[in-house]
Amino acid sequence: MADPEEAHAFGARRASFGAYATTYDAVRPEWPAGTVIWMLGSPATGAPCRVVDLGAGTGKGTRAIAALGHEVVAVEPSDGMREALTAALRALPGEVAGRISTLAGGAEEIPVETGSVDAVTVFQAWHWFNEKPAAAECARVLVPGGWLSMAWHHRSEDVGWSRELSDIVEHGENQRDDPEAPPVWPEFEPVQTEIFTYDMRQSVEDLVLHASTWSYVAIHPERDRILDDVRVLGRRVAVDGMVEIPMTTRCYRLRRR
Repeated sequence: MADPEEAHAFGARRASFGAYATTYDAVRPEWPAGTVIWMLGSPATGAPCRVVDLGAGTGKGTRAIAALGHEVVAVEPSDGMREALTAALRALPGEVAGRISTLAGGAEEIPVETGSVDAVTVFQAWHWFNEKPAAAECARVLVPGGWLSMAWHHRSEDVGWSRELSDIVEHGENQRDDPEAPPVWPEFEPVQTEIFTYDMRQSVEDLVLHASTWSYVAIHPERDRILDDVRVLGRRVAVDGMVEIPMTTRCYRLRRR
């Protein structure tokens, strides 16, 4: 990223989440079990894994993994996001919360032992990493045959109002977080790809809050005006006060050689 202005904007976006951590956890999409199972390498039913959830944020993916019976180390650099993750654990059954531990750290220097985990998951976060050193670190912490998986939720633009929402929030000018297939890294076998669908229902006000957590909206100088426009759109398309949001989830997984 040679352009200093672009680099500054990217850094501001990456650092924007901590201030909205509680809102982020409340309104961002969930991760259905079928998606998570595929990302873990489709382990046999009842076979527990040890997983690093990298860039764990508030732990939406972390909690989905633990609910399936796996041990999870949630690695997240933002103090605000980790605090929200820890707070969310209080609402979980004790046996699920007991499978989750949290560490401060980043993708380029993962604070776990070499060859100590069966899978590394990255939910909606790989685009924030320096991918070459991050891939090398993931390879380091994985056991041979372990899985590195990454996934992104995206609103389906098959419905016109979703395209209109993208225009309102100027998403077309902020495409860095769009998923692309990872390259072939020497430590990993060729990438596998899967697409899942997921329907999300939100109230109009939750849709506005949801939009407020998008990094390019959070730092926008006209943030309040944009959110007002999102509210107007939401009221127009809502049915009985709720907005149906069709999601497409694009997933990638790579097996450690």
